[in-house]
Amino acid sequence: MTTNVFEDVIVRTTKIADLPVLHVFAASQAQTKLPTVIDYHGWTTQTSSELVASYDLVRRGFRVILPTAYLHGSRNEGVDLDRHPEHFWSIVGHSVAEFPKLVDALVSAGITDPEKVGVMGTSMGGITAAGIMATQANVVAGVSLIGSPEPVAFAKDQVAQIPAELKAQLPADLLTKTYDQIGQFDLSQHVDRLNGRPMFFFNGTADQMVPYKYVADFQERYQDDAALAQTVFKRADGGVHHVPHRMHEAAVDFLATHLLD
Repeated sequence: MTTNVFEDVIVRTTKIADLPVLHVFAASQAQTKLPTVIDYHGWTTQTSSELVASYDLVRRGFRVILPTAYLHGSRNEGVDLDRHPEHFWSIVGHSVAEFPKLVDALVSAGITDPEKVGVMGTSMGGITAAGIMATQANVVAGVSLIGSPEPVAFAKDQVAQIPAELKAQLPADLLTKTYDQIGQFDLSQHVDRLNGRPMFFFNGTADQMVPYKYVADFQERYQDDAALAQTVFKRADGGVHHVPHRMHEAAVDFLATHLLD
C-alpha cells in the first residue's frame, strides 16, 4: 500500500515493550500487519531526528518505530552525556539487547509482519543497526548511515585518544571486558552472521566523528565473501558526518526493494 497524502502520516509518542518510541504509520493502517522498520537515532540527538526517512518509508507501505535510546530523552537519568562519553557503548548495547523485545511486542500486537522486519540507524544508530544485523538472524535487511560495522576497532581508537593519566586510572580489566562485550555485536568479527542478507552502508570519506576507515576496511576484507552478497556500499568523497537527502532516499528504496512484495 502506498500513502501519498502527507496528512495521512501519524507520529505517535507511545511505549512499546515499556520502551519510549515514536510510532509512525499511515492513519488508515493503524492496526494493519505491515512490514516494519526500526530506526535508531544518534548520540545526544532527538528521537525525532530520524523522521526524515520515516515519512517516505510510511508512504512506501511501512510501519516505522523510532526508539529513544538509553540515557536519552525521557530515559535520561540526569547524566550529562556531553561530559560522560564513556556511556556510549553501554547505550549501543542497550539498544541491541532491546531490539527483540520491540519486535516481539509489535508482532504480538498484530501490527508487524515478523517476516518483514528491517533495521536502520544514523551515526550511533548506524552502529546499532550493524550490531543488530550481527545478532538478530530474522531481520531481513539493514541500513547503517554514517555508522561503523567495526565497533571494537572504533572503541579502541577512542580509548587511544584518552590522555595517558586518565587511562591509567581505569581498572585493569575494564577495557578487556568492554571490548569483549562490544565484540558480541561486532559485524566484522561475525560477518558470517550477515549470511547474504541485504545491508546498506553510507559514509563520508572525511567524517571525523565516525571515520570512514572502518567501513572501508570492512568492505576491503569481506567484499568477496558470500556473506556480503547483497551488501551495498555508498560513500560521499570528502563528505563529513552528515547524511544527504539523496542517501535517505537511496536507503528507503533499498529497504522497499528487499522488504516489500
